[in-house]
Amino acid sequence: MRRGGTPPPIRRSMVSIREVGKRYNSTQALDRLSLEVPPNSVFGLLGPNGAGKTTLLRLVMGFIFPDAGQIDRHGLPITRIGYLPERAFYPPRFSIQDYLANLSLLAGVPPVVESLLAQVGLEGAGSRRLGACSRGMLQRVGLAQALLGNPGLLLLDEPALGLDPAGQKFMREQIQALHEAGKTVVLSSHQLDEVTRVCTHVAVLSQGRLIRSGPLDAMLAERSQVVITAGPLPSDVAHELESLEQGISAGAEQVVLFGQAIGQKAAVLRRLLDAGVDIRRVSEERVTLEEIYLEATRR
Repeated sequence: MRRGGTPPPIRRSMVSIREVGKRYNSTQALDRLSLEVPPNSVFGLLGPNGAGKTTLLRLVMGFIFPDAGQIDRHGLPITRIGYLPERAFYPPRFSIQDYLANLSLLAGVPPVVESLLAQVGLEGAGSRRLGACSRGMLQRVGLAQALLGNPGLLLLDEPALGLDPAGQKFMREQIQALHEAGKTVVLSSHQLDEVTRVCTHVAVLSQGRLIRSGPLDAMLAERSQVVITAGPLPSDVAHELESLEQGISAGAEQVVLFGQAIGQKAAVLRRLLDAGVDIRRVSEERVTLEEIYLEATRR
C-alpha cells in the first residue's frame, strides 16, 4: 500500500498493443494490430506460419521497433520480461551452469542457478555441456534462462516445438505453475490441443491482422449446444418447447438448445418427462479451438 493508505492502481492490462504495423521490405508482417494482454493470463497467439506471431513477440521485447502504432508495457521494464525464442543458440562448449551464471551476470540479476535448474527438472545436470544436451534438455535450459530475474511477463515462442509427449507435458505443467504463481505468459503455438489445455485467452492472427481474440472459455461456449435425444415427440410438446425461448429446436426425436437457451435445459427435460417422452441421451457439444482457428484463418 502506498503512503497515505492509497492502494496501488489495479493493472488492467499487462501489455497494450495499439494499431501496430511492421513491414519487412515488401512484406507486411503486422497490419494495424491492436490487442490487450490481461495480467495473470496465459495468452495464446495462434496463426499460420508468417502470420506475425514471432514479430509481435520481438516487438514486445524491444528487439525491433514498430513502423506505426504503439506498444505499452505499462511501466514494466525489459529486465522483468523473460523470453524463450523459437530457435535459440546455445554455445556448445559452455556447461548449463556456466551459461546461466553468465546470463545472470549480463542481466544484472541474482545468479540463482541451482534453484532454477531444480525448477525445470535439471537437478544434477549443471555440469553437462550444452553441446551434449538433447532437444528436450535445451528447451528446459531455455525456460530456465527466461525465468532469470523472476520476470512478471514471459514470452514463449513455440515452447513445445520438437518435444516428445513427456516433454510437452512437462512444458504444459510449467506454464500452468507460472500462471498459478501470478505470472503472465504469452505463448505462440501451432499445437491447438496444448493451447486449449493451458491458455485463458487466445488471439488468432492471419497475414499480420487480428482475426479473433478473447477469453478462450467464452469463445468455446459461443456455439456450444445441448442435444437431447428422446423418443417420439408429440407435435404439441415440440411446439411448446420451441416457444420457451429462442434457440430451442425440437424435431421428431431430438431437441437442441444453443446459446442462451442452454439455461432452459432443466425446464425442457422436466416437460419431456411430464409428457412421458423417453429420454435416451443428453449431451453437450462444444465447438473446438481447431474449428475456431480454421474458420478464422480461412477468410
